[in-house]
Amino acid sequence: MKKLFLTCAVILIAVSQLYAQSEADLKAMFNDMNKKFSQMMIDNHLEERLSYYAENFISMPSYQPMLRSIDAMRESHKQQHVMGMKVTAFELTATDVIVEGNIAIEIGTYTISMGMPEMGTMDDHGKYMNVWEKQDGDWKLRADMWNTDMNPWMEMEGEHHDYGKHDETDKDE
Repeated sequence: MKKLFLTCAVILIAVSQLYAQSEADLKAMFNDMNKKFSQMMIDNHLEERLSYYAENFISMPSYQPMLRSIDAMRESHKQQHVMGMKVTAFELTATDVIVEGNIAIEIGTYTISMGMPEMGTMDDHGKYMNVWEKQDGDWKLRADMWNTDMNPWMEMEGEHHDYGKHDETDKDE
């Protein structure tokens, strides 16, 4: 009986290590993909970026309506380009990955610098969540959501608050 228990424990530990390794591997893979994706955004390579997306993609951007499909994403980016929006710096950093079967949830932080005519340059930082789905052997972005750590109303009033930087005194007791 002890031998059976020990064997089961070893198998359970080995499986949990493999599972943890797969999350770490996915986190590294997503960070590598994020670097490529960010450069495509800076270089305005829209069609290359869209190759990361699933056909039934859903995006939930801050301060905008939900986008459903690659075509809706394409149209949104074309409108931003026509308005003169230019991303000059962009970085995504995966901090956590949760895997369940063929679904992976990537949670992370972003920084972005962009400019628009008549508005100048804007810097932003915040957090995001991407839902990836394994489709035909490739990870495709199925849904994304992000929001800023900067309060735009306080920024307009000249107050600068960085909600992304908390110290121990911010915690509830």
